[in-house]
Amino acid sequence: MKLHSKIFRSATITYTYLLLTTSSYSQTTNQTIKSRIDSLVQKIMNEHKIVGISIGIVKNDEIFYSKGYGTKDIKTKSPIDHMTNFLTCSISKLFTATAIMQLVEQGKVDIRKKLTDYVPDFVMKDKRYQEITIEQMLTHTSGLPNIFNKYYIKPKSEATELTEFSQKLKKEKLRYAPNVPLSESTYSNTGYNILGLVIERVTGQTFSDYVSQHVLNIAGMDSSSFSYSKINSERRSKPHKKQWLSKKVKVSNYYPDIPQDKPCGNLNSCANDLCSWMLHNLSIYNATNKKKGVLERNTLTDMWMTKRDIPPYKTSIGLGWWITQSDKYGKYVFHVGNDPGYSATLIISPTNNFGIVVLCNALYPKEVVWNTMPFEIMNLFKDEWKK
Repeated sequence: MKLHSKIFRSATITYTYLLLTTSSYSQTTNQTIKSRIDSLVQKIMNEHKIVGISIGIVKNDEIFYSKGYGTKDIKTKSPIDHMTNFLTCSISKLFTATAIMQLVEQGKVDIRKKLTDYVPDFVMKDKRYQEITIEQMLTHTSGLPNIFNKYYIKPKSEATELTEFSQKLKKEKLRYAPNVPLSESTYSNTGYNILGLVIERVTGQTFSDYVSQHVLNIAGMDSSSFSYSKINSERRSKPHKKQWLSKKVKVSNYYPDIPQDKPCGNLNSCANDLCSWMLHNLSIYNATNKKKGVLERNTLTDMWMTKRDIPPYKTSIGLGWWITQSDKYGKYVFHVGNDPGYSATLIISPTNNFGIVVLCNALYPKEVVWNTMPFEIMNLFKDEWKK
């Protein structure tokens, strides 16, 4: 018994030592990576004269990094942090697509059905509109024109704004026949605004109310809103622009609260909330979520599967999410966005249990926000992913 006891104590001490050593090594590695991220972000911001950035990174089921850089307003120099709100632009489409797929799970929507099955009063001059399906709008293959900021409506109420917008389309023609092959030119903000109208007609709620209640709240996004004016003014980041001739950066007079564009581009959010969103999706994918998620796992994996390819590129589209299969990073799903005064990108790597979001309060550095910054940061984790 004494011999067994000594062996047990020795094994316990060895195991504890290894555990502490591994934990210490992991903490040191994490601190090194965080320090490199910090240096990298500041270097890129200085090189491109970026006003403000907020970054969120999740890995292994927790928020790894969430930090703000620069200022909300170049005039006041008010600092950005992880709770500062930015317009997320087209990242908003992910939430619209998620809401549609919730309704699919409930048997209230069939993405193979026609748009007019859910919005019978939708009419266009071009009669081919009658062939448009829900799936085609989700995958930007409906042929609907990409109308953005063309019609600034003053709706009678929030409950009617998407209906009033749809009525403006009566005199518009389709750009392509429905089920057109996917390309850069088939991308349609209009399609997502009309998906917002489908949500309203099926649920009887306004788009904002339904998505806030059934998507944002469930994902723990308490500081996000589809209305810029509803965000606490102290937490807003102002839009900025670079003057063409002088290259001077100043606050833009762009007001990011276009009523009909909530479904396609009007979500205001912060790095912290979008970390919650990425973690929520990863927990569904990894089947580690203890509470009911916004979607069932099979629905999310279906959204992350290729539905349409863009032939010249390695990029394809699922249901709302864009997809890339990369030799360097494996498969990742993503969405980018830009508006006058803002740019953003959100990337999830399911196989690496990793996600990153970059939010910026200016449009001019969008290529840096979409490509340079997120992928240079992802490069810092490559060795870890190889293990």
